[in-house]
Amino acid sequence: MTAHGKWKITLKTPVGDKEGLLDLTVDGTTLSGSLSHAEHFAVISKGKILGNQLEWSAQLATPVRMTVKFTATVEKDRITGKVKYFLGSASFFGNRA
Repeated sequence: MTAHGKWKITLKTPVGDKEGLLDLTVDGTTLSGSLSHAEHFAVISKGKILGNQLEWSAQLATPVRMTVKFTATVEKDRITGKVKYFLGSASFFGNRA
C-alpha cells in the first residue's frame, strides 16, 4: 500500500487535539510533501520509506521555531504514528482524504 496522497490527521497533543492535512508524495523510497493545519504549514524534509514505515522531519516557525520528527505506519487507508519535538512527543492518526 502506498503512502502517496492526502491524509486527514489528528495530532493528540498535550494542549488538545489538532486536526490537519498531510499531503505525501512518494518517489521510490523518498517521501516529500507538506503538513498543514489552521495555524501551521510545513514542508516535509528528510522523508524516507521502508515498506509501510515512514519517517520525515518538518520545520515549524510558530509558536516557536522547532524541528519536529515524525515516524508513521501506513496500513491500507489508515496512518498512525508519533511526532517528537523538543518538549516531548505526541501521537497521531488519520485516514486517506
